[in-house]
Amino acid sequence: MRPIQLTLQAFGPFASQQVIDFSQFGHAPLFLINGPTGAGKSSILDAICFALYGETTGSERSGDQMRCDYAPSSVLTEVQFIFELNQRRFMITRSPDQEVAKQRGEGTTKKNHAASLVELLDLGDEKLIAHRPTPVSKAMLELIGLDVKQFRQVMVIPQGKFRELLIANSKEREQIFGQLFQTQIYVQIERELLDRAAGIRKQKEQFDHQIKGALEVTSLSSEEALQAEIFATKPLVQQSEQAYQASQKQLDAIKQHWNDAQELQKQFHLQAELEKEKMAMLAQQPAIETLRNRLQQAQKAARLDLPYQQSREAQRQLDLAKQAKITKQQAFSLAEKQLEEATLAYQQAAKSAEQVELLNQQLYELEGVGKKFAALEEQKKLHHTAKQQWLTAQQAAEQAQLKVQTLETQLQAQYEELEKIHQQKSRLEAKLLTQTQVSDHITLRLKQQSLVKKKGDLADQFKRVDSGYQVAQTDAQQARQQADQLELRWHTNQAAELAQRLSEGEACPVCGSHTHPNIAQFSSDVVTKGQVKQAREGQKKAEASEIEWLKQYQQVKNELSYLEQELQQVAEQITQKQIADLAVLQEQGKQLTQEIEQLSRLNPQQLEVNITQLEQDLRTTRSQAEQQKSALEQATLREIEAHTQVTHLQAEISSDFTHVDEVREKYSVIHKQIKALQQAEQSARTHLTQTQNHCSATQSSLTSANEQCETWLKEWQRMQQEWQQALTQSPFTDQEHYLQARVDDSSITEMEGKIRQFEQLWSTLQGKLDNLQQALADKPFPQLTDIQTQMEAQQRDLTAKLNDFTQHRSRLDSLQQVSKKLVRLHEHNETLEKEYQVYGTLSDIANGRTGAKVSLHRFVLGVLLDDVLIQASQRLQRMSKGRYWLKRKEDRAKGNAGSGLDLMVEDAYTGKWRDVATLSGGESFMAALSLALGLSDVVQSYSGGIRLDTLFIDEGFGSLDPESLDLAIQTLIDLQQGGRCIGIISHVAELKEQIALRLDVETSVRGSTIKLIV
Repeated sequence: MRPIQLTLQAFGPFASQQVIDFSQFGHAPLFLINGPTGAGKSSILDAICFALYGETTGSERSGDQMRCDYAPSSVLTEVQFIFELNQRRFMITRSPDQEVAKQRGEGTTKKNHAASLVELLDLGDEKLIAHRPTPVSKAMLELIGLDVKQFRQVMVIPQGKFRELLIANSKEREQIFGQLFQTQIYVQIERELLDRAAGIRKQKEQFDHQIKGALEVTSLSSEEALQAEIFATKPLVQQSEQAYQASQKQLDAIKQHWNDAQELQKQFHLQAELEKEKMAMLAQQPAIETLRNRLQQAQKAARLDLPYQQSREAQRQLDLAKQAKITKQQAFSLAEKQLEEATLAYQQAAKSAEQVELLNQQLYELEGVGKKFAALEEQKKLHHTAKQQWLTAQQAAEQAQLKVQTLETQLQAQYEELEKIHQQKSRLEAKLLTQTQVSDHITLRLKQQSLVKKKGDLADQFKRVDSGYQVAQTDAQQARQQADQLELRWHTNQAAELAQRLSEGEACPVCGSHTHPNIAQFSSDVVTKGQVKQAREGQKKAEASEIEWLKQYQQVKNELSYLEQELQQVAEQITQKQIADLAVLQEQGKQLTQEIEQLSRLNPQQLEVNITQLEQDLRTTRSQAEQQKSALEQATLREIEAHTQVTHLQAEISSDFTHVDEVREKYSVIHKQIKALQQAEQSARTHLTQTQNHCSATQSSLTSANEQCETWLKEWQRMQQEWQQALTQSPFTDQEHYLQARVDDSSITEMEGKIRQFEQLWSTLQGKLDNLQQALADKPFPQLTDIQTQMEAQQRDLTAKLNDFTQHRSRLDSLQQVSKKLVRLHEHNETLEKEYQVYGTLSDIANGRTGAKVSLHRFVLGVLLDDVLIQASQRLQRMSKGRYWLKRKEDRAKGNAGSGLDLMVEDAYTGKWRDVATLSGGESFMAALSLALGLSDVVQSYSGGIRLDTLFIDEGFGSLDPESLDLAIQTLIDLQQGGRCIGIISHVAELKEQIALRLDVETSVRGSTIKLIV
């Protein structure tokens, strides 16, 4: 990741918008962020971290706590960061939870945390990636590959945090390196092997439970008992099956006997039923004979049907012809009468039609009057239009004049407002000067307040240090006395030991005397050399503590004295300048700020533009008013001319009509009268013609009817003669006898069918009876009850044998299924044993449960860490002048603590390895810086998708001596020349002299500002 531009407003100490264009520093710059304490240097790193993750570089401050107190409530706290990553540019914008001024009304409203991330494309296009805080943070984690904690430890080393990556334990360093080098695949391998081994182990543990569960189904305790039970059950199954099959055969024989008896009983019942049917048919024979005689008479009568029907038809046709003759005679008489009436009606209609010519002359005169009315109506419309145009022109002229008056009033008000603004603007400079004085007074009051608080804190600290110093003096005095006493007793005991070795007359090795009148004696307490040494060491520690407390005592006392002097100077300045209380000053400053903001918002230029526009509008409107006045005069002339034309046309129209509707109504009446007369004459002529034609037709029809009547009379006489001749030759005595015997064809067919059906049924019934009599001639009637009792007994025996067989068969099947299941379980368990030998061993090795107790993931990271330490140690040796070398700790940690990634440092002065936590502040800073730079090199070389081409360092250089500082700076310059962007925050004056590119953070009473020095 490479920074391009950072924009922040109302953030930290920065009240106004600040823009840091990192691209002005060039490619891969080494720059210094410089400024006094509290100016906001670290806030720049906070802004970058907040933009990316929504958190600052220190866990002590959250994003919503970074709002600038100097910023007006109308200014939104917001950070925008543009950066480059893998040849792509991104812009992230984020604002924290904050209270902002309401757009309407007074007071504030809460604005929630907001964020957006876009990719900047060519030609100024943007592609939205995420637009809410959580999705944006997730997207940043995917892009950069680091969470906020890892970002603080690897790319931004915050103030007081540079030791965290250096002294992190194996577990923490494993998380950081795993994310940087994208080695999660090895964690997945560990987890997959662990889960696979655990699954196999769980299945193996279930094996005994499965064996026991399978045997519980059979109520047996062992597999041997299961096999013995199967062996004993098989013969029982065979025996019960044979018994069941034999019983089944007996039951089948009884059932066959039962079926035969049932069939024989049915035949006896059928014979009895057929005998009953035979008796019933014998009773029907007389009726059948009567029906046969009736059928013969009907057949004879059917031979006379033709002459009889012909005679009847001729009689019917003769009657119809006579009736038609009468009807047509009546129609002809009616037609003659209608002809006389139609002739008279036509003569009357022709006489009335003679009035049509006079009526047409009246229509022509009415058409002339109608045209005059039409012209009058058209002229009235033109007059109405002209009048409306006059009214519109009059209204437009009035509105134009009113608009002129309105613009003149507005222009006068704008002149007065401009004069008022110029008067108020003259007071702005005085207000700004007063605001500066109040700000200076507030600064003095705040400084006094801060000094008073520091004095109180130092007084409390002085009391604690004074008390600690007194205790340390007492402890040192007691330690010296105790050590002196122990050493004295030890020397006494040494003298007594020498005295024990003296002999009379032998020279004393101490004083040389040959006589020993008062030899030394052992004291009651025996003191060893070790106790004396321990007491002297305790004395040294107590004296060192006394010296340390003395230093603190003198330092705090000096600071307190200096603070009291500074406080006295501030108090004198406040007294001389007669400065008011802080609350009063703050209220004055707030009021001045509001007044200045109001005066600053006054914009006379805009007002002058408005006045110019109003003057132009007034000129345009006056011109439009003149045009409207001229249009009104023309409209007035057109209205007068149209009114004159209307009056002239009204004088030409006859006084008989007052409206055109009266003309139209009279015209319609006459036109309808003409049309009615013409239609009546035409209708009468048509009716006369139709009546004449109808009379001729009815006369012809009457003649035809007379002829038809004569023809059917002759035909009836001939047919009647033929019918009487046929009746005489028949067996019937007269026509009535014939009609009694005569029936229709369907009745004859029905009688024939009944006779034929009876004869067929009789023949079929007699044949069935003959067959049954032959079949049952020597057979007795069967007894079914005895057979049924025998069959039920055999069925019960079969059911008992079937139940016995089923129980034995089911028991054997269950035992055999359990036996097969046990075989499969043993085979599966053998497979699991083989799998666990592979996966269990691999899981133990990969998860660090054997040997050195180092997991696969941590082993891989250890190899990567060795590469990082080689690069880091080369820089550390240079900065420490060859004294220190970083190395990975290979000894296993105590207990179950993770190991494999802990660090040690080799001290070339002592030739020994020791923990990195034992390094001093300056040494720790050099080691942490070297580790961060080495990590950057290795991550870049592996090209794992994470780019560590930017590094920010907040403080730490003050702990270095001048020579070490030069070496550290040279190391950073070498790194910068390799293509890295490095930003340093520090108070060290030498850095300001050595680094040309700077971000100077300047502070004031209205907040801090940022200045680029290129």
